[in-house]
Amino acid sequence: MNPAALVTRTALLVALDVDGTLALDGHIPDATAAAVQAVLEAGHHVVLATGRSLVGVAPIVRRLGLRRGRVICSNGAVTAWISGRRLIIEDAVRFDAGPVLLRASDAIPDALLATEILGKGYQVNALFPDGLLNGRQHVARRAHDLWAAPTTRAVVHAPDVARLARELRWFDVTVTLGSTTKPGDWLDLTAPGLSKACGLEVVRRRLRVDPEHTIAVGDGHNDLPMFDWAARAVAMGNAPAEVQAAAGEVCGSITEHGVVDVLRSMTDAR
Repeated sequence: MNPAALVTRTALLVALDVDGTLALDGHIPDATAAAVQAVLEAGHHVVLATGRSLVGVAPIVRRLGLRRGRVICSNGAVTAWISGRRLIIEDAVRFDAGPVLLRASDAIPDALLATEILGKGYQVNALFPDGLLNGRQHVARRAHDLWAAPTTRAVVHAPDVARLARELRWFDVTVTLGSTTKPGDWLDLTAPGLSKACGLEVVRRRLRVDPEHTIAVGDGHNDLPMFDWAARAVAMGNAPAEVQAAAGEVCGSITEHGVVDVLRSMTDAR
């Protein structure tokens, strides 16, 4: 699709990944925040679609000055309203992580495991390095405490854990490579069939935005489903080659503020 064709008075649904797209090491430049605000002022809908937990997306919402709309968290497992300074959970899809985490720990006994505590943080079998999980980490007294209750998202972190991805999918879960500096060392687990695209499609229907008026920008493997969903899919210049290949276009890297150029294409006259 010609990007200029999406400069229109019709409201667009703009789906934005966070880490590696809007934020680098948690920091969002002023130019990026201003570009997001310009898109909102033009009457478009901005939806953050992230692998981050609800706790992790809250500071991003504040930094961007978002006071309304929705966010898709935990790779599509959680959808929340933005209501002023609050995030109100609208939908949360949980699953039984026990069987798949047991298999992962059997295969890699030293793997770090985590299950999301919605709105608070994670239960973990041991502390993860700083910056890898959003929210507080609660070390479980016993391994099975990690999966005593259904969770919205689980994590397996270990060197080369990606080699287990195909096998873990046999447990009827969605397995997604992480967006860390070493994607092969991180697996996100969610309920079967979930992705950012699932949550975005529900939001699109509720907002009554036509499919041809959807845009998605991202940089990771967890963005591939929303690239298929969007009419205009843009990969960041810092995205892996296979992610760039899946998008209709590639913008500058995050250090080049590539997302700013994409956002400006929705508000600037051509």
